[in-house]
Parts: sequence; structure tokens; C-alpha cells
Amino acid sequence: MKRILIVSVDMHVGGIQKSLLELLKALAEQGEYEVSLFCCSLNGAYAKGIPPEIRVISENKYAATSCLSAVACKTFGFKYFFLRAVFSMWSKLFSKTFPAYLLCKLIGRIGEDYDVAISYSQPIGDHAFSNLTNEIVLKCTSAKRKITFVHCDFGAYDGNTRGNRNLYKKFDRIAAVSHSVGKRFAEIMPELAERVYTVYNFCDCNEILRLADIDPVKYTKTAFVTVARLSAEKGLLRCVALFEKLKNEGYEAEWHIIGGGVQKQALIDEIKKRKMEDSIFLEGEQLNPYRYVKNADYFLLPSFHEAAPMVFDEALTLGVPILTTKTLSAVELVESRNIGVVCENDEDSIYGMIREAAENPPKLNNDIKPQRSVCMNQFAEICK
Repeated sequence: MKRILIVSVDMHVGGIQKSLLELLKALAEQGEYEVSLFCCSLNGAYAKGIPPEIRVISENKYAATSCLSAVACKTFGFKYFFLRAVFSMWSKLFSKTFPAYLLCKLIGRIGEDYDVAISYSQPIGDHAFSNLTNEIVLKCTSAKRKITFVHCDFGAYDGNTRGNRNLYKKFDRIAAVSHSVGKRFAEIMPELAERVYTVYNFCDCNEILRLADIDPVKYTKTAFVTVARLSAEKGLLRCVALFEKLKNEGYEAEWHIIGGGVQKQALIDEIKKRKMEDSIFLEGEQLNPYRYVKNADYFLLPSFHEAAPMVFDEALTLGVPILTTKTLSAVELVESRNIGVVCENDEDSIYGMIREAAENPPKLNNDIKPQRSVCMNQFAEICK
């Protein structure tokens, strides 16, 4: 039985963490691997969902300094508060390279000898002392094969830096969460093209269907639902005016946004400014967003850029048509499967798409469903 170590930042509610949790559940059910999990911090709602078959390595306080605030680190002792503050300041002034090197020395070796060690959380900019799982896998693990995942559009990502590109060169394989994500990565780093593999995000259809049946939300108007982090790249703010225009043109529609994030107040202010409180609703962060999606007419994702959102397969599982902008994997995951509509990434095109949807619901493929076996075969391939 192959021994696998997976290294992640934390288990907070988020796309990468949800993808990891679904992978862990699938690996536990299959039972063909001996899987260990190391999180820099075990904080987060998803930690409760880690299957008992997964061996969770105890939290390392040094590793936790890479993902907790200085104030949070103080609960471990002044030493950790001091390290976090110094490492963060050094990274902002110079780069994360030296602090990451010292951190890995302090963490030491993780676990035993593994067949495969996987970094599941991609790095961000060179001046941010966080998301250091690539460095941790490279410096703190002993494994025959080392793999890192790419969950982003690497061309439109602040982690596309010289320092991070040098880290990717040290891995045996790069797992991209869609063919389009892998193609973009290979365009930027053609010397690594032969190391790039596709591993789609896992989707637990049965669990989604079960949760969707728990107190499902019912709507009285044409309902658009978005499940996303409230941040600038999701393109939510620009859509408030579009729904105001839709309302002014006589369409009966409501838009429910599930998620939390830094743009929450900006959205609240824009909704109030346009007097759209009776049509646009911020539902907050939800552990069970599926009860909102189940009876929706459309799932809307108007992002400026995306990699391979898990919400596409989740909406597909619930049979809800997807309306989305043209981002990296949108054509591959939505248009080519005929499970939704993809429009150009500008406000006029988005408005045309939602207005057309309100008038004439598209005829889509209702037979296709996410294939977990495909994802498992892809995962097995990178671990060979």
C-alpha cells in the first residue's frame, strides 16, 4: 500500500480546502492508499469532516506561524508571536525565501519516508509569508515523488513570480485541476510541460444531494444564486448595477449571494445605493450552500478570472444551469459539456446573458453528471 503525505495550509471554508476534503473522503473510501495529512494549522470548519481513516499529523506551532496572525500566534507563546512578526516583516521588505528556509529548519522532518508527498496549497506572492506548503514539502519531507497542485490561472495570478517558478522546477510532477489550467501553466513554464498532469476536483454527488434536501430555500421570482468568496476577482460588485437594470426593465428576479470575504461591506453599500435590498441578498458564509442552489433557476459566477471552480460540478449535480463569464476553464467545464452559458467577460455581455436567461431558459444537457472514477484514475496516475 502506497504511503502518501498531503500538506495543506488549513481547513477553513474555501475552494481549495473543499477540494482537499473531497479528495480525502474519496481516498478513504477507496482504501488503496495509506494517507497522512499535515496542516500548517488545523483550524477551520472542514477539519471536522476529515475521515477517520486519514492519519492527521499533530499541528506544528512553527508551521502555524505561516498562516495565523501575529496575535493568534501569541497564544502559543511570545516566541511564536516574535517569529511571525519578524518573518512577515522580512518577507514584505525583501522576500519570503529566507524566512521560509528558516521556518522549514524549525519545523524539521515531517513523519516518515513516504512514496508520495503532495503540496496541495499553491504559493502566493514572494513578499507574503504564507501558503508555504511547496517549501515545506520540498524541505521537510522525505518521499520518492514530490507533487504540487495548481488551482489557479497561473497567468493571472500574483503567485506567478520568479521565486515560485523556481520552486515548481523542483517538483517531480505538477497536478493541474483542469486541462485548461495545465495548458496555461505549461505556456508559462514550457520546460515543465512534460511534468504537468490533470487531476480534476473530486465531487461527492450523493452528499451534495443529501444536503440540498435539508430545508431547501424556495423562491418566488426567477432566482440567480452565487456561491463564492466575496472578493474583487469574483466580479460580484459589477453585477449589482446589472440586476438593477434588469429590475428597471420589468424583470422579476432575485439574486442570492452565499459567501464571506473582504468585499462584503462594498457590496452592502452598493446594494443600498441602488435600493436593491428587495432583490439582492447576501446570505453569508454557509456550510450547506446547496439548500440555496437546489431550487434556483440559475447558478451565476461572473468572475474576472477563475481556474476550475468546484461550484460548476456542484451546480451540475443539482441540475441547475450555469451562467458564467469566459475564464480559463469555463469553455472546457461548462460550454463543452452543454451545462450552461459562457459569455464574454464584460458587463454588457453579462447583462445580455442574464436577461436572455430570464426570458428564454436555455436547453441544456441534463444527463451528464460528475464522474468520480475519472478523478480517481487521474490521481492514481500522478502517484505512479
